[in-house]
Amino acid sequence: MTTLTREIVGVSLEVRGIEVNYDGVAAVQGVDLTLSPGEIVGLIGPNGAGKSSLTNAIAGDIRVKSGVIRIGERDVTRMAAYKRARLGMSRTSQTARVFGAMTVFEGLVTSVRGNSGASLATTLRVGSARVSEAAAAEKAWELLDHLGLQHIANNFGNELSGGQRRSIDLAMAVIREPSILLLDEPMVGVAPALVPALLNEVRTIADRGAGVLIVEHALDVIASLCHRVIVMAAGAVIANGTYQEITENEEVRRAYLS
Repeated sequence: MTTLTREIVGVSLEVRGIEVNYDGVAAVQGVDLTLSPGEIVGLIGPNGAGKSSLTNAIAGDIRVKSGVIRIGERDVTRMAAYKRARLGMSRTSQTARVFGAMTVFEGLVTSVRGNSGASLATTLRVGSARVSEAAAAEKAWELLDHLGLQHIANNFGNELSGGQRRSIDLAMAVIREPSILLLDEPMVGVAPALVPALLNEVRTIADRGAGVLIVEHALDVIASLCHRVIVMAAGAVIANGTYQEITENEEVRRAYLS
């Protein structure tokens, strides 16, 4: 039995004219971006290009100076991150987010409900709705098995290595069955033996209807995974196309690939 079999009701992501400033310095300058259901889009560029700032703005973790962000037909530009999550957006970040005082298994069960979770008990209740503990546990064990991570199921989050934290951060994002998945350098520090399973999980969730935006410096990951690639430099988009198209783009070569 595979871990995730339910089809996802995909929604589009649209970003228009986004600007992000830090203390008057432009980190993102008028960026446009679209993401369709089932599409995997890579976001690459040199350090300081604005990739993580753009991802944080899309997720709602930082405010934008101007521009519009839409999930489907809904304008979420001023919407809090947790409300975007309720609309189906899930993410990882450059600093892996795991629950240090919970075991890996407990953290995954908590994430089934998209809960920020102070305890396993509270995440099994959302208002009057109650999640079956057995169903949540089964889903968590299946994903751990699928990723080959059963051996750390009972480890606490604060006991994990950096690469293990990255792997579990991705698992926690995927298990929520998001419509839009934002990944910020998810493969950094991950053991090479685990990378194929993690990439397959990303492909699986896209095949089921989720749109995936991935920031990644490893170009072999981008080449093998992405339908389309967006290149940023100095806060702006300088290219948008297939991996082959962007590698043949002279501006991209000058800014990033050379």
